[in-house]
Amino acid sequence: MSVDNLLDLLNPQQLAAVLNIDKPVRIIAGAGSGKTRVITTKIAYLIEKQHIDPSRILAVTFTNKAAKEMKERVLQITNNENKSPFISTFHAWCTKVLRIDGKHIGLKDKFLIIDTDDQKRIIKNAIKESNIELEEKEKSIFEKKAIHKIKKWKEGFIDPSEVILRAISQEDRNCGIIYRLYQNTLLENNSIDFDDLQIYVYQLFNNNEDILNKWKNSYDYVLVDEFQDTNDIQFSLIKFLTINTNHLTVVGDPDQTIYSWRGAKLDIILNFNKTYTNAISIVLNQNYRSTKQILDISNSFIKNNKHREQKEIFTNNKSGKKVVLKECKTRASEASYVASKIKELIKQGYQYKDIFILYRMNAWSQDFEKELTNKKIPFQLIGGIKFRERKVIKDAMAFLKMISIKDNLSCQRVLSLLPKIGNITIEKIINFATVNELSIFDLITNENRDLLHTITKNLDELVEVFKKAHELYLDNTNIEEILKYLLTQSGYEDKLKIKNQQDDLDNINALYDQLKRFDDEFDPKYYGEENKLIAFLQEEALTSDIDEAEQIDKVSLLTIHAAKGLENKVVFIVGLNKDIFPSRLSETKINELEEERRALYVALTRAKEELFLTYVKGDYSYISQSELKPSKFINELDKDLYDFESSFLDDQIHDSNSYTYTPSRINDTLKQHNLYNVGDQVVHTLFGKGIVTKIINVQLQISFNDSSYGVMMIAANNSALSKL
Repeated sequence: MSVDNLLDLLNPQQLAAVLNIDKPVRIIAGAGSGKTRVITTKIAYLIEKQHIDPSRILAVTFTNKAAKEMKERVLQITNNENKSPFISTFHAWCTKVLRIDGKHIGLKDKFLIIDTDDQKRIIKNAIKESNIELEEKEKSIFEKKAIHKIKKWKEGFIDPSEVILRAISQEDRNCGIIYRLYQNTLLENNSIDFDDLQIYVYQLFNNNEDILNKWKNSYDYVLVDEFQDTNDIQFSLIKFLTINTNHLTVVGDPDQTIYSWRGAKLDIILNFNKTYTNAISIVLNQNYRSTKQILDISNSFIKNNKHREQKEIFTNNKSGKKVVLKECKTRASEASYVASKIKELIKQGYQYKDIFILYRMNAWSQDFEKELTNKKIPFQLIGGIKFRERKVIKDAMAFLKMISIKDNLSCQRVLSLLPKIGNITIEKIINFATVNELSIFDLITNENRDLLHTITKNLDELVEVFKKAHELYLDNTNIEEILKYLLTQSGYEDKLKIKNQQDDLDNINALYDQLKRFDDEFDPKYYGEENKLIAFLQEEALTSDIDEAEQIDKVSLLTIHAAKGLENKVVFIVGLNKDIFPSRLSETKINELEEERRALYVALTRAKEELFLTYVKGDYSYISQSELKPSKFINELDKDLYDFESSFLDDQIHDSNSYTYTPSRINDTLKQHNLYNVGDQVVHTLFGKGIVTKIINVQLQISFNDSSYGVMMIAANNSALSKL
């Protein structure tokens, strides 16, 4: 379709957003308002009508999936594969900059971007190396704190020595020591982490005017998607490229800012005109996704936020069903209600893939997983063990990293997979390599075999395999061929076959398919990198969970944050309970409460045709550490805009697979319940003595004397419990 035809399809606001190119443009794009169509049409307009060289257009967004969709849409319009704009995530663009100019801030060629798994492994090794005294149960908590603090320190450009020098607590000092060891390990392995990508580009531009001007002059126009999710560093990078020019368009929705915990700043999009004083703002408020009923309740709800840009989204789609709000007695009955509704929806003609179940926290999915399994409803858990996180895939990737990057972490993993190479031998190899200032790979492939023979001769057969694979990498051989050679010659694939590990073999074959596609479609200009393997490792490091969501006929279970940017015909939003959604920590902080409200708004506006909201009333939950009560957000929903279903008929929803209480069992439990009163002293055969602090239905809330058990809910008829 030509650009002229596309322009004819736009509404007046969308058309203005596309045609305005002489001033900075801020597009406030309401949910479902066609922002992707606008941004891709604008790119095509710049190329076809303004005759801007596509290679001089930069468009950045936040997920590979969004970037891929934008690229495909632009290609459909321009029909020119040879000259296409650079459309990518922020991190991928930063990687390209560092591949080309990273040497100016001390980065070596072919640096590796480590993933979160590698990061955790380095932190664990650093804790072990530091000799910081921690009890076993403290280690995992300390690891998480260290990762969080290191991220914050990096964003604040604070180096390890400064952290240690200024530490005001022992914990900060210990984390500073881990930070130093962590950075040393990255340096030794020619690696950087995800946070380094943007930080290093900021430092590069801030400290080198010639490099900055080179990149600034590379682009005639810059577009930023999902602008509400930008953090300070990302906005600084945008300003580096566009300040004092008019060639910038940003697109976003302040009402969908839900990533402040990741650094996103709402005020960046709200105060855009303070930075770009001649900017114009255009509001896209016509929704093409949802029914009027869904939009009415969404609009009404988000107005409870005070710190926002006022807008009212509307639709011409007047048909549709009223939103349903369902009260449930227990978490089990909530799951059963949703499963039963799904069965009804399938009978009405929907497919399983048309349905989302959204929740505020991952822990809420457990009952739904169990109930959907019992009801034989196919589902996928987005946020579960992803393809690239499976052990067999990580093993295969370690082989590829070892022969290209030569990083010690990958070498250690590969050595642990080989026959006749135990932990003691690996420790000796690591120590010998460290003392002789060699990488592990250079040690085991050294021409002087005597070096390795002082430790082991069990690697002799594989040395030539590794050397040959390294040569294949240098020759830019197809990655699929390199990996097949490595896994075959090392005996890894045979080991899987001997153990009859068919799932693992299937995963390896799926990886071969992925590599073949990458080899066939590889474009060095896009990656800023000539070598296929380095480019592939770079793309893998930048892939997010949502990029991997499978398009198959299954119900999708995912958090609200994971659902951002997605849509579906039917949406269930579950767990609308006090201390769950909004979370307990946000209840007393206005900014955090408004972010929680925006998160629910995002969830509401994912639905295209039908929307169900559920909460539990009366059941006890360890997640909230209390009896479950409706969320305060329930009272903020306009009662005229939904149909309410009480929990009165809950017992009739359950079947034998999902509900274990029969009338006789309920009566027995009630008799036991009558034996207890608040204040009773009790004893449990496992947990010891305690006191009854509350009675909820047939459950006793007991505060145990042993603080390691704390407060627990135990059924009144539990045979292990008795009155003192």
